[in-house]
Amino acid sequence: MDAKEVKIGLFGFGTIGAGVVRALKANSDVIASKTGISLSLTKIVDIDTKSNRGVDFSPAVLGSDASAIIEDPEISIVVELIGGAGVARQIVSDCLKKGKHVVTANKELIAKHGPELSALARKNGARLLFEASVGGGIPILHPLLSCLRGNKIKRALGIVNGTTNFILSQMAETGASFDDILAEAQARGYAEADPTNDVEGFDAAYKASILSTVAFGKHVDAASMFRQGITNVSREEMRFASGLGYVIKLLAVLEDRENGVDARVHPVLLPKNHPLAAVNNVLNAVYIEGEPIGPLMFVGEGAGPSATSSAVIGDIITVATEGNCQNAPDIFNKAELVSVCDVDNAFYIRMRVEDRPGVMAEISHCLGDKGVSIAQVAQDTIDGDKAEIVWLTHKVSEGNMMDALEQIEALGCVFSVLSVIRVFGTK
Repeated sequence: MDAKEVKIGLFGFGTIGAGVVRALKANSDVIASKTGISLSLTKIVDIDTKSNRGVDFSPAVLGSDASAIIEDPEISIVVELIGGAGVARQIVSDCLKKGKHVVTANKELIAKHGPELSALARKNGARLLFEASVGGGIPILHPLLSCLRGNKIKRALGIVNGTTNFILSQMAETGASFDDILAEAQARGYAEADPTNDVEGFDAAYKASILSTVAFGKHVDAASMFRQGITNVSREEMRFASGLGYVIKLLAVLEDRENGVDARVHPVLLPKNHPLAAVNNVLNAVYIEGEPIGPLMFVGEGAGPSATSSAVIGDIITVATEGNCQNAPDIFNKAELVSVCDVDNAFYIRMRVEDRPGVMAEISHCLGDKGVSIAQVAQDTIDGDKAEIVWLTHKVSEGNMMDALEQIEALGCVFSVLSVIRVFGTK
């Protein structure tokens, strides 16, 4: 029996787009034998029609006119790999209005405009799939919407940015500074020339928004999410954390609560025995807790042409084999963010103080006054009259902790509070 031909249009022929073209060609027989479908890449649109992508394809399919795909009635599935939320938003909208299914890896687009695009897809009998937008090649969104849909997902923790995970892993392993490892990441192609989107947590916040949508059926605004990057994580933090039995990771933290979604992105001290603590370098991982399934972790390559093309092609096959699925629930339900001030966390605090009797008591009084209970204390002498103290607290509300720190910073014996990082795995 001959395989059924399904025609595809591709927007964006950069590194990821070339990876998709390469994988479609290499695995065409495998896909046909497993699905009974022949995926035919009919047209590619990109502003650059001259560069050599290092992939074999017919030059006749490449052009720069978007309407060649949008207006072609034979193309039923469109892949968007342009990136950003400007041109890509318009192209995806136009394709959905034509009833074309859209597969995208664009986390910014889905985080910012997922609700309107999802509604547009449903209105026009089309599907919008975006597995590759979180975790690269890790299959996490589809399992949450299929084999895990009988579970109540209560919590998700994600290492969802390979650049920051590489930097933190290498800082811990080598003892080098943030700046030195960032330069190495840029030299290896793991970080952009302007790394702001990664190191300041914007990329992870987009992915956290999407994870909330898929895991909880609650869409939260990434721009309003509490977000901290890793630029202030120093080698001293790495040293102290390791000595206390922790590693430092940038996490997307999500919890489904009665009053909204606790969704945030920030560095975290994780116990070395936590499953996520062993996920290093450019690997991504998502750790979920559900009922009745319990804890699960998904690990794999989080970026790059091979990993991303795997997820993109998986979505293409889903659409090609399942069709419209008009009874699928709307998961983009707007939800409120829980204020970070109302969240309980344990904290790691490093401060520089006078090295004299009574300093510990003054600081402890400020902490106790706001209900902050101390779990561990460590001290290093810097020179004759200065010392660095590291405090680990038990869980306390974020608001109380910030109030206590304001009092501490006003003490004459405290030169500066050098670092404040949230801690997981304590009571």
